[in-house]
Amino acid sequence: MRKLSVLLLLSATSLLSAQEGSYSYYCYFHDDPIQSGYFTDGYYCGGPFRVNGSVILTSSSSGRNNDPYFYSFTLSSDYYIYGPSSSGPHVTVPQYDKLWIEPYEMMEQGPPWFNLGAEPLPFGADQVDWEVVKQKAANDGLYLTSAEVPNGSRILLEDGQISIKASIGDTPVVYSLADLDEPVVWIENNPGENFYLKGNPGSQGFSESLTIGTQGTICFSGPLEYNGDDAGMLGLVSVHGDGLIANVPEIDWFPPYDIETDESFVYSASILILEGQFAAENYTQPVPQVDFTLSGGIQMQSEGYTGTPNSGFNLCLEYDERLLNQSPPWYPGYDVSRVEEASEPSELILNASCNPVSSCVTITSSEQSVFRVFSSSGRLVDSSETAKNWVWNTASLPAGVYLVTAQGEGDQTSSMRLVKL
Repeated sequence: MRKLSVLLLLSATSLLSAQEGSYSYYCYFHDDPIQSGYFTDGYYCGGPFRVNGSVILTSSSSGRNNDPYFYSFTLSSDYYIYGPSSSGPHVTVPQYDKLWIEPYEMMEQGPPWFNLGAEPLPFGADQVDWEVVKQKAANDGLYLTSAEVPNGSRILLEDGQISIKASIGDTPVVYSLADLDEPVVWIENNPGENFYLKGNPGSQGFSESLTIGTQGTICFSGPLEYNGDDAGMLGLVSVHGDGLIANVPEIDWFPPYDIETDESFVYSASILILEGQFAAENYTQPVPQVDFTLSGGIQMQSEGYTGTPNSGFNLCLEYDERLLNQSPPWYPGYDVSRVEEASEPSELILNASCNPVSSCVTITSSEQSVFRVFSSSGRLVDSSETAKNWVWNTASLPAGVYLVTAQGEGDQTSSMRLVKL
């Protein structure tokens, strides 16, 4: 799996203070974690990770070899459990026994990278304003009933249109996305019903911004990839259903409406599951195991099984770094600012005399700070004494992207990304 650099631009004050924004910000959000699974060596989350509760972390490797990696790590619990079982010790630091939460040099700074005791995010159909998606689709987008999208329908998504085939013998109905005043689709089915969604295999991909919401279950039935780096974003919202990786049946529909999940594939979306679980329809197939790469993020009520060590699907999370400051259209958001507003620190402002950098750069902070520089792997490269201005000599460093952090005297922090030529 391709690993995104730790150097995604993160606003430290936004994580430490008032909390409001889109759920799509999170690469991995879990509202109801069970204490039977754990995160261990080889796990990688390249975007913000947040859990309402605690999680089990463990490592069997000596030293820091392949330990679990998080872009940022936030729990509402004031501890995590050192596993592999839920009876393990409660730990409050990013290094314990054989475990080093990576990148450790970032985690040991504490918030916003390693943040315990955070305010729980509101979640569930009764706490999240999902109806804004439904209403916007009804007023300005595409609103479809369960008669138009009956249980088991197959849907193809491509630039400019969405095609819906209600049954194996029906003619597909094609809707133009260009005709919508707002890029929002709502499927008003029942909680126990589902539909299968993938990209049209005959197209060049999907490059528009669109959010699709439903009462029921969304089944991911094959590759669905963005078309190019300038593509929009896809948001998928299930209120009462699940998000399931589809299983290939013994007898399937004719292409292109067949299910294509027997080989590794990429699915580009941010997925919000308010009441159900993220899982596989059949986690014992295919054999051998293949990768389901989610390029975006998942925010869910609970997490079910996607595979075994030898079968099913290996979930690979590849964060879309645009989600740090963008979201799919009308994607539901949260606001707990009234709870956390009192703890907001004063803003620490960083500036650089040049960017990109060739041989040296002057970094300026709005107050006396300690500066630290990290490589793309999270390794500490350089640091300064307490100062407001620091001249950083980069002549001997290899070309690449570096993260500069500043920690003020009041423990507020800020960061910026610099490119070394």
